[in-house]
Amino acid sequence: MTSHSTPQHPRPRRAATHPRRRTAAAAGVAASALAALLAVTGPAVANAQPHAPAVASAAATAHGDHARPIGPRLQAILDRAVRTRSAGIPGVALYVRMPGQRTWSGAAGKANLASGAPMRAGDRFRAGSIAKSFVAAATLQLVEEGKFGLDDPLPAVLPASDIARFPEAGGITVRMLLDHTSGLPEWDDAAFDRGVAAHPHRRYTVDQLLDRAAAMPRTSAPGQFNYTNTDYNVLGRVIEHATGKSWRTVVRERILAPLHLAHTSLPEPGTIPRGRDIAHGYQRMGAKVYDFTNVDSSMADAAGGNALLTSTEDLSRFLRAALSGRLFQHPETAAAMRTFLPTPNDHGRIGYGLGLERYMLPGGVEVIGHMGTGAGYRAFMFHLPAQNIDLSMIITSTADPSPVLFPALKVLVAAAS
Repeated sequence: MTSHSTPQHPRPRRAATHPRRRTAAAAGVAASALAALLAVTGPAVANAQPHAPAVASAAATAHGDHARPIGPRLQAILDRAVRTRSAGIPGVALYVRMPGQRTWSGAAGKANLASGAPMRAGDRFRAGSIAKSFVAAATLQLVEEGKFGLDDPLPAVLPASDIARFPEAGGITVRMLLDHTSGLPEWDDAAFDRGVAAHPHRRYTVDQLLDRAAAMPRTSAPGQFNYTNTDYNVLGRVIEHATGKSWRTVVRERILAPLHLAHTSLPEPGTIPRGRDIAHGYQRMGAKVYDFTNVDSSMADAAGGNALLTSTEDLSRFLRAALSGRLFQHPETAAAMRTFLPTPNDHGRIGYGLGLERYMLPGGVEVIGHMGTGAGYRAFMFHLPAQNIDLSMIITSTADPSPVLFPALKVLVAAAS
């Protein structure tokens, strides 16, 4: 294996010309949910969500808002979202950190519909594909230590038994896994989602996921951007081959423990986390609402799904550490992580870095971080560079979160102007 002291900056790659495949909502694994959330310039979403404000209009209409406390206005947004029955949001929590204001967190609605327990700001939840950012950070630490290089091909970092299923493996590098330019096919589809819904406690092996991916048609060639969970399942194997430890153990030791993320964990497959602070996640299927809180953590493995159990505050703490470089030995590593490959404009997402996404919202409001959809949850971990604002949010369903996200962003951008 080739050794490198610091990651090389990503080389520009040709973006895919085809749209990214969107998975069915039953399992909600893939991080493509913003397609239906941030397309406020499109007529379908604009008509469905007439109350979703254009974020960019905030500064022009809220002169002096920077002097007003944001807490009461944000709490009113949360309260209104859960009161609106058509929104389908059982519970919501929001964490905000911005200059000139006290850190604010709030919640509304129910954390458990069966017991009626109220949602609390510090409740834990499944964060979906946000787990990819944690896996990416651990991968980059291993690159810094010379365990392997960003541009090492898969045959140099994995045993033959792992790569035999992918004939193109010799042309795929670690970097391509991190920024979704490997061309590997996606294992998640509507049939898989239905299986998760029917058997939420089923345990999946990584081999099962990779074998499923290998049986799927290729949607792009190596070098083209195509978001796929398979990339991060393979990265989990790369981490394990380099360290002799499970990817969960590596992320715990290298990310969770040093950052003191006391409310974040990576439950082992087959275990059901306990605690009164776990917000339940719900999903409507037909006329019935199902509790998907305990879909097994193996459902998407290192790609996310229900693997990462966390809180809004812990997500913001992690993102600040990753963006600032505090997780890494060299500033070049953090710079590489936040160097964004241009991608097709997927309803606001215009770039993907090494485990981070970049969105440009209407009016030129830039956010970087990652979003995630797990079974029963939608989570957001964002930083607004121009305003130096951190925002993390969870809704405990797979409904459209724009009744919370857009008004909150409007308040925050106005307050920072």
